[in-house]
Amino acid sequence: MLARLPPEILSHITFYLCIAQPPSSDAIPPIPLFQTCRTIYDAVAPETNKRLYARVFKALFDVGAAERRFGWDKTGRGNQGDSGGRLRAQDWVDELRRRVEALSRLKARMEQENVAGVTDEELWVVYFMLTENDGKNIKHLMGRQAMVDLPAFLDLYHRQHLLAAALAPGYPKETVGRSVAMWIGWLVLESGMEDETPKQREERQYALRPYVFAAPRYDVYFAPWTLPTLPTLGLHALLPVQQESSPYVADLVPRSRGVKVNIYGRTLSLCPPLISQAAILRFFYCGLEEELDSDSASMAIAAFVSRKETAEEETSSGQVTPTPGDHSGDSTAGFEAMRLHGNSVSPFVSSSAIHDRDFFRLLTCYDPTITLGMPRSIWRGCWEGCWEGSFSFFDFDAFREMLSGQAKVLYDGPYGEQAQVWKLRETWVRRAGWKRAPIGKRRKRNEAESVDGFEEGKLAVNGPMLNAGFPTDKISPLFDNQPTFAATEAATLRESIKQQLDALEGYEQVPDAELDEMMQEEDGGQNAGLELLLTGTGHSAWGNFILKGRVRAWDGMASLVKEYAPDSRGKWIYRGYVLAGDVFVGRWRDTYTPEAYVGYEGAFILNRR
Repeated sequence: MLARLPPEILSHITFYLCIAQPPSSDAIPPIPLFQTCRTIYDAVAPETNKRLYARVFKALFDVGAAERRFGWDKTGRGNQGDSGGRLRAQDWVDELRRRVEALSRLKARMEQENVAGVTDEELWVVYFMLTENDGKNIKHLMGRQAMVDLPAFLDLYHRQHLLAAALAPGYPKETVGRSVAMWIGWLVLESGMEDETPKQREERQYALRPYVFAAPRYDVYFAPWTLPTLPTLGLHALLPVQQESSPYVADLVPRSRGVKVNIYGRTLSLCPPLISQAAILRFFYCGLEEELDSDSASMAIAAFVSRKETAEEETSSGQVTPTPGDHSGDSTAGFEAMRLHGNSVSPFVSSSAIHDRDFFRLLTCYDPTITLGMPRSIWRGCWEGCWEGSFSFFDFDAFREMLSGQAKVLYDGPYGEQAQVWKLRETWVRRAGWKRAPIGKRRKRNEAESVDGFEEGKLAVNGPMLNAGFPTDKISPLFDNQPTFAATEAATLRESIKQQLDALEGYEQVPDAELDEMMQEEDGGQNAGLELLLTGTGHSAWGNFILKGRVRAWDGMASLVKEYAPDSRGKWIYRGYVLAGDVFVGRWRDTYTPEAYVGYEGAFILNRR
């Protein structure tokens, strides 16, 4: 009887058979239906009816993110580029098969309560499902009808992978699988399970400690922070060369992080999400809800500062010892808005759109020597506004022991946190003398273009990166006494911006009326030297401070120097990224230790107020 039905009716029957159950290898494709006769198989097999299974995919999974992201190119103008072109029916079929097989394997592992053999591909499937979620994907990973109980999987993964690695001698290895799993944990659980006990939290943070506190071992940047512009493209003679192995010498050599990932019927080269970023978020996000002990933190800082004279003596004798970073104390109320727990889905997987920028960054920033990176326009508005959060500092003596090779101290060394508030302003600059080229003569990205009076290849910033690329001979403006603090803050901000602009020889501020026009250029303003400067003020337990820096357009790494005024309580360099959900995460470092050596570092996390 079935064989006599028109192919269209058979397709409808097959479609509803496929979507009536969770997407498992037992249901997709419907093998029992195929076994009835050859005629039915020929009509509804994936090899012969690609449109049917593309329709099945779109009924079971979210497709908005994939349709936005594939076909995007490095200029940001929506062409095909490295993502492999727009999706066809065969691509949806390939991804359906890939997801069904991966979810089925994960389900089998969960039934055996053994995820020791979980593969990178299975983890990538879950990661992309989460970052593409608009309501459908999450149902297969969480809830009563889920194919995989993701929170339970993450608990097993923690015990069988992360905790096991922490209990082994030495430093845990940074692998693709652990990086992706750490990010899955952050996206789904944020800083921990809702019903997490104090003992469970302590155990979880124990496993996270190396990725958070061992800054020299686990990068938080897509390329060395000391490189002001990327890609290097043939400038290898000017790049740092790895010196003799030493725990006190920083590894600043740019290297490819690229891996091959199969997705939607194509193989992409991309960078795995950085494990240290997710570890910092998971470690401190919970702590930000609690009252920070500013008294004990200040005592710890005082102990660090008292060592500066000793550090100076050691440096003069040829030894290099790092000095402390900055620690603050203030309200953390802004983080309450991010915790949307209860029975609701984590806000970080509630919309795929918030992950688009991070996806493009993984796709275009995997190799600092050749990949072109991100278009400048994508960073517009990322930092403007008010931020609040906290940062951490690891015990100074424990940090030195860690550098000397004692990995065990990472797990029991004391640490502290303080809070701070930032207010940032964005300023765009360009090479002086820029004029819009006539149609037909406009340049694409990375095509050379000369500007009258401008030395080809000259960068906007050429000072030390410990000062965010700006000259060190400028004294930061003081917080002048004005009738109100708001007026004082505004005056300080204006003077700081003026100092930054004066330091950029051959560059000028872009008028707001011309910024849109520049960003609509095919090269996104790159050949005009379009640069984003950051300026701001803030306050902490140590007092008021000034922030000055820039954004590396290639990957969106912000470098900001934080200097206390008028008390001159030190200067620190902050480097980090704005990630999905408007979370600003990275590391701070002392500015006393030379760039070539490992400085004293800590982590920070800020949320847009």
